[in-house]
Amino acid sequence: MEDIKLTPEEQELLTSVENDEWLSVANLEQEIKRYQRYSQVQLGELQEIKVEIPSQDLQFLQALAKQTETPLQTMIANLLHQFVVHNR
Repeated sequence: MEDIKLTPEEQELLTSVENDEWLSVANLEQEIKRYQRYSQVQLGELQEIKVEIPSQDLQFLQALAKQTETPLQTMIANLLHQFVVHNR
C-alpha cells in the first residue's frame, strides 16, 4: 500500500478507528434519515421539480449514486446545488 500523507486530524481519527474507539449507531437507517432532515432544514425549504433527461445521463447518474452509496435524488440535488453556488 502506498504511503498516504494524513493531516494531524486525519491521523487522529485513523488511530481512533484502529483502536476500536468508535461504536455503531443503533437504528442506523433512522439516524441517517434524521440527519438528512437536518440538512434539508439547513439548506432551506425544498421544492420539488420534474426534470426529464436523456436515458444515458440517467444511467450514468444512477451508477454514480450506487457507487457513492447516495440516494439518486440526493446526489442530483447536491450536484445542482454545487453548480448554483459555483456560478453565483
